Amino acid sequence: MDGAAASGRLFRVPRLERVDAEAVAREVRAAAIEARRQLSTAEVVAAASRAALRLTDPEDPAGADAVAILAAELSWPEPLSRETLAGMARGWTREALISVVDRELGGPAALDGWTTSGSAAFAGRRRRAAGPPLLLVVHAGNVPGVTITAALRGLLVRSGVLCRAPGSEPGLLACFARALAEEHPLLGRCLATTWWPPAHEAPWDAWVKRSGKVVVYGGDAAVEGVRSRVPAHVDLVAYGPRLGVAAVLPDAPLEETATALARDVCAYEQRGCVSPRLVYAVGREGRELGEALSGALEREVARLPRPAADAATAVALRSARAEAEFAALAGRPVHLEASGETAAWTVVVGGDPLRSDSLPRFVRVHAVGDVAELERVLAPLEGRLQSVGYAGAAGLDALADVAARLGACRVAPVGSLAWPPPDWLHDGRPQLLPLLAWTEWE
Repeated sequence: MDGAAASGRLFRVPRLERVDAEAVAREVRAAAIEARRQLSTAEVVAAASRAALRLTDPEDPAGADAVAILAAELSWPEPLSRETLAGMARGWTREALISVVDRELGGPAALDGWTTSGSAAFAGRRRRAAGPPLLLVVHAGNVPGVTITAALRGLLVRSGVLCRAPGSEPGLLACFARALAEEHPLLGRCLATTWWPPAHEAPWDAWVKRSGKVVVYGGDAAVEGVRSRVPAHVDLVAYGPRLGVAAVLPDAPLEETATALARDVCAYEQRGCVSPRLVYAVGREGRELGEALSGALEREVARLPRPAADAATAVALRSARAEAEFAALAGRPVHLEASGETAAWTVVVGGDPLRSDSLPRFVRVHAVGDVAELERVLAPLEGRLQSVGYAGAAGLDALADVAARLGACRVAPVGSLAWPPPDWLHDGRPQLLPLLAWTEWE
C-alpha cells in the first residue's frame, strides 16, 4: 500500500490482511513472553538504549538513515534533524530509562520477579508487575521521536509492542526497530510497526482484540475515534492535545529571556505541546517583549534554519500575518513582527489572548497586569495546559500555584520547555504505571 508523508513523498508498506496481522500479533506476543523469562530489566534497558542512541550517531548507518528519513518525510535540514534527535535522546539513555523505573517503581525488582512490601499492612503478600503481553500504540505525527519513546516504555514493562505509525512520518520508528533487532534479536521480535490508511482496517481489527491496553497520541478527533473502537475490556491510555504557554515576570532580564524563549519556540518546529505558542508579559509591555523575541528568533533561525513550508502551511502563514497587519491598520492594538519572504518566524503582539496557531515558529505575545489577571485569562484552558514556562522570580510562587490550579502538567524555566526531564509526568501522570498490571501472591 502507498501513503504520503508530510513532505508529499510517497512511501510503501506491506498490505496486512487479517491473517497476516494475526500472525504478526502472535509472533510479537510469543517473543514478549519469552523475553520476560530470559531478560532482566537491566538487559532490556541496555539493549533498547543502545539501539535508540544509534539514531543520534552520524557515524552509524542507523543515524544516517534517521536523518535521511526526516529529510524525506518532513523536508527537515540536517541541523534541525540532528538537534531534534539529540533532544529526544535525552530520554533514551540507559540512565534516563533507569531513572523512570526508579521513580515510579522504586527500582526494577517488581518487573524482574516477586517482591515483598515493607508495609505491615501487606505482610505475607508478594507482588510483581508487568504490562500486557501485547500493547497497541496509535501515534500522531507531531514530534519525531515520540514513537521511539513510546516503544521504549512498552519494552520496559515487558510488553510486545504493536504500533500504527503516523502517516506523516512513518519511517523513524521502523529505523529504530531495525536497530533493535540488530542489537538484540529477541527484543527486536517484541516490536512491530506499520501504517495503514483508514479504508484498510484489517490490522486494527486483528491487533486491538488481542491487546491488553491501547495507547493513543493525537488530537481530540483522533483520540475519540480510537476510544469508540476499543473494546470495553481493553484499557485506553490517551495523550490528547495540550498547549504550552510562557509567562515573563516583571524582573526577568529581557534579552536573556527572549533568547531562551526563541529556543523553545523553534524546537521541533513548534510541533509539540511543550513548545510555547502563547507568551504573556506580566506587568510589563507586550510590544517590548515582542520586539526582543523577534530579534532572538532571527538569531535562532540563523543557527537552526527551518525547512521550507508546504503549500498549505505557507498559505496559512500569509493569512495569519495579513490578518494581523489589517488589524493594526484598522487601529486595533495589534502589532506584527515577522521575518522576510521566507516566513521563517512570526510574532504577533496583542489580539485575542487565547488564540493559538498551529503554525511553525509562530508565537503570540500578550500583556497582563499581574499573575491574578493571567489566571483569569487562562481559566478557559483549564485541563488543557501541558507546560507553563517562566522567566523571572517576582510572583513565581503565585504563578506556580495558578498553573497547578489550572491543571498544568509542568512548570519550568523558559529555555527548557521543549526538553522535559526523562522521568517527567507526561500529561501529569507517570509514564510506566498506567501500562502495568499488578499480581499479588498471598
